[in-house]
Amino acid sequence: MEISEVIRKRMSCRTYRPIPINEEDRLALEDFIRRNSIGIDNERIDFKLIHKAESEKPLKINYGMIQGHNSFILGTSKPNPDSRLNYGYLMEKILLKATELGIATCWVGYFDQSFFKEVEVREDMEIPSIIIVGYAESKQSVGERLVRYAIKAHKRNDWGTLFFNYQTKSPLSNKLEAGYIEALEMLRLAPSSGNSQPWRVYYDHITNEFHFFKKTINKKYDQLGLHEIDLGIAFAHFELVAKANGMKGQWIKLASDKIESIEDLKYVGSWKCE
Repeated sequence: MEISEVIRKRMSCRTYRPIPINEEDRLALEDFIRRNSIGIDNERIDFKLIHKAESEKPLKINYGMIQGHNSFILGTSKPNPDSRLNYGYLMEKILLKATELGIATCWVGYFDQSFFKEVEVREDMEIPSIIIVGYAESKQSVGERLVRYAIKAHKRNDWGTLFFNYQTKSPLSNKLEAGYIEALEMLRLAPSSGNSQPWRVYYDHITNEFHFFKKTINKKYDQLGLHEIDLGIAFAHFELVAKANGMKGQWIKLASDKIESIEDLKYVGSWKCE
């Protein structure tokens, strides 16, 4: 299945069948997790697939109404923006692999960290977010439908409000190579905390670079570091689709004197086209 098809297919699931992931899917997912542990700046983040027995108390989740869940993917990162970005970048790749395998998923940013005794969290580390994984019920619960409606789960900002020309600051035209047009469109469809889409991308046609900025949409999400995770998700979508379309490049971070300040945006990183 092509990556763009996987991205379009994936949707957040909040109603699961209360059964463990079967062995074939579990082994395939765990193998991918082992091979997907190095972030953008070579930071290593190890993730675990954890299954909780039905006899255990359910996870308290301050995020919508989720039912039937008993399997989770999580890891630990440093409590700083760069590490959280790497966490989101790597975790979203795992999520898309799960989608390809037919496993349903849901990002969760609010949860009881003490629930996961299987993961050692050092004093200088954190679990910034988790993914619930499992098999979706054939029919959404009333609660799930209400949550999706409340957060406008299918709504996405238009191209012209997210992507811009670096020189003119005007909305970016579609006069790009087709591979990058699709990469940006799949970035536009990426999930984010509260569907906030805190990313803004500026294309510099002189240096042939895409500059990624963070726009604070929700102060609470930003304080919790969730906007950095969202940016990591955006990085993953852009890179995966660009590479699938033969668009070569690499992530770089420019020095502060090499990047122009733009209104209330915070520079995060750049994709250097080759």
